[in-house]
Amino acid sequence: MNQLLHELSEQISFMEVAPENWIGIAGQLGKKLRQFIERYDFMIHGLSLNIGVHTPLDEAFLLQVKDFMKLHNILGYSEHLSYCADDDHMYDLMPIPFTDEAVHFVANRKRILQKV
Repeated sequence: MNQLLHELSEQISFMEVAPENWIGIAGQLGKKLRQFIERYDFMIHGLSLNIGVHTPLDEAFLLQVKDFMKLHNILGYSEHLSYCADDDHMYDLMPIPFTDEAVHFVANRKRILQKV
């Protein structure tokens, strides 16, 4: 990370990380992330929000993401439109059906997420 930090071009307008990989990281890695965040604008792109499945949203995780965004002044958050868990995390991004029902379900989930 040291080499990357010193060799990056000023032409970079922003960077992106997966919040799942950085929430709760402290110590030397947390300090390195902070150096990047102080130099560049950041977006986050999630891997495990699980928007497309009918189980309840993980509110504890949502609050962690919200806190992470606030702590690091993250510009925005995008997420895969998929499902990746049921009773347990599958560590894979599964497609949602291409149906009107799925569109309405995901739109409702989005409204819920925006209130958090």
